[in-house]
Amino acid sequence: MTGVGQAAPITAIPQRLLARTGIGFGLLGLAATLLPRVAWIGEAADMAVLLALWGALGLGFARLARPIPEWRAFSAFFAALCLAGTGAGLAGPLRLSELIVLIVLGLLAQGILSVLFGLHISPRYRGWQSAVASGLCALGAGLFMIAGWPDRSARLVGLLLGVTFLTTALSLVRLSRSR
Repeated sequence: MTGVGQAAPITAIPQRLLARTGIGFGLLGLAATLLPRVAWIGEAADMAVLLALWGALGLGFARLARPIPEWRAFSAFFAALCLAGTGAGLAGPLRLSELIVLIVLGLLAQGILSVLFGLHISPRYRGWQSAVASGLCALGAGLFMIAGWPDRSARLVGLLLGVTFLTTALSLVRLSRSR
């Protein structure tokens, strides 16, 4: 049993939840990659939907990260991301450039969470390096966007998000199969 502010034991990570969260990120990665090509609703609205779904999956990922003490902060961030995406999708007040700022923040948060998660589970899981690599991919994508590359078009943002989500998916599915 863990007290308030203490990390959960590493063995408490359910394998099925790892796999399901990984599959969810894989589907989101495919959607993000295809998004600029199909543009279901419109660039800003499509990105808002992606943010809302990403926030929801991020909550699942933060739940997986309960072994690290910072998991509650990440849960709060991903809940805010989900709410921002839902609000932008329903009310439509955010422009694409404002959504991209949220995407960059999300990439940085997911990258930090993945790296911390991987390092924390390293004593028990053989595939911990994949979580760290996934986190570095997310951090790299966020830093590329901060630096102004790519040119923040929906096509390139979708591609970067898609690749990031797919690496997260591969990492979580790999972790679900290792011990």
